[in-house]
Amino acid sequence: MVDASKIDKSRMMGTAAFKKEINHLLYSNSFIGSDGEFDAGWNSRDHALVMALMLKAGDNFPKIASGKCMFVQGPVAGNAAFGIGQEDYYKSGHNWLLHARFGLIDVSPSLQSKEHHFREPFNGIFNRVWLPPGKERVSVVLCNDPDKYVRAIERAQRALGHSTAVYLHTDEQEVTEKLIKSPFKFLNSRFASEIKSRFGADFYPAVAHHLHDFMLGKKDSLISQPRLKAWGIVFDEFSG
Repeated sequence: MVDASKIDKSRMMGTAAFKKEINHLLYSNSFIGSDGEFDAGWNSRDHALVMALMLKAGDNFPKIASGKCMFVQGPVAGNAAFGIGQEDYYKSGHNWLLHARFGLIDVSPSLQSKEHHFREPFNGIFNRVWLPPGKERVSVVLCNDPDKYVRAIERAQRALGHSTAVYLHTDEQEVTEKLIKSPFKFLNSRFASEIKSRFGADFYPAVAHHLHDFMLGKKDSLISQPRLKAWGIVFDEFSG
């Protein structure tokens, strides 16, 4: 879908503008689940599905990876290390895109919470690179084993003045036309349930289309609009 030669570079994937736009449309309020675990409202499966729709190449979609992630800021300026994400023992998990060319792509995490604020900005992970690249020391670690995931988090917690994104990749999902037409069992979230009741499955391709046109400079940002109104604008313009 994306024609890279026509993209407004200030709005392209990996920029703050793009992340703010997709997050505004796909985030929800945080809550404590029935299992007692905190859900930050990232809705990572919804983000991954929209990104897969945007990055379709011919008849092929990128895969959606499943697992966990933990973003760790090491000790700095007298402050203790902290992490935002899923511990290895959490029942809940995380999803991101697995692209044949660009590797790990993840734009859903928010590194700001009531308790913690990362020093460095975060526009997403693209090809296992933390964007935007800057003066801060950052790295991305991908694990395929839970024990290695735990050890990588522990190392990150000791890395002075360094921030690390640690991923545990446990499975992956093919994106098919069938999944796109009926995504809600896969998405399985409170956010997706609300979208299903209000708009149905056409909402996700509509968001992908809006983001594509947003990058081209053909559509204005909707972040100033209340979220429900922004949803309606996108759906009315691009669905069907």
